[in-house]
Amino acid sequence: MKRKIDEATFIRAYDEYADEIFRYCAFRVYDRERAQDLMQDTFTRTWAYIEMGKEVEHLRAFLYKTAHNLCANEAVRSKSFSLDEMQEIAGFDPEDKQDVSPEQASEHSLLMKHVAALPEETQELLTLRYMNGLPVAEIAEMLGEAPNTISVRIHRAIKELQERMHAV
Repeated sequence: MKRKIDEATFIRAYDEYADEIFRYCAFRVYDRERAQDLMQDTFTRTWAYIEMGKEVEHLRAFLYKTAHNLCANEAVRSKSFSLDEMQEIAGFDPEDKQDVSPEQASEHSLLMKHVAALPEETQELLTLRYMNGLPVAEIAEMLGEAPNTISVRIHRAIKELQERMHAV
């Protein structure tokens, strides 16, 4: 059931989800400043939608869908990938963790290269599920697909990643 979201609820949602929406955008556009702008645009557009009297059933999923659309528009404009730039983004640099061994850091770097080689849709599914920790049902709602479809696509993406990692 859809519900009207008040300003206090929206502010709490900003406090709770801004960082993960930023990480999602940063992973999609590989540019820290642009990701910050896209995160802000996500919340601005969502609030404008709510202000028009529209109701939102699941605010977190709606925020991700808005961010997804903004990032998709951005991706059309720029298709470059730089692992160095990506590692500058908070949460993506294994060197930041004190307990990460050189082998783990190397494996992480290799994994990120293989993820970057996957189709954009596949990268997005893996990002939403494993980097942002969204449940399959929320991803399905965000993308307008059945949860079972999303589960199958995630399973196939993992299998493809494993095959790429073992082929090296």
